[in-house]
Amino acid sequence: MKELLKRLAIAEKAADEADQAYEADPENIEKEEAFDRAYEAEYNLYMKAANEIVKITSGQIDFETAKAMIKTKREELEKLFA
Repeated sequence: MKELLKRLAIAEKAADEADQAYEADPENIEKEEAFDRAYEAEYNLYMKAANEIVKITSGQIDFETAKAMIKTKREELEKLFA
């Protein structure tokens, strides 16, 4: 889980950077495609992390709550799995 959260943070940063590049040049198809790929990678890791929380807790934390935890309680999750 620790590694998954680390990979998610990296993917989030990459998606943010790709988004900024695309916003600076919205007519550039390559930048749009780069953003789409980066966002997809971020989203997939986010979903994987949420599913992993559900799995680790044997379903005591449901999927929607797990997603919310990743968004709002990331620091606590990182400490928990350190």
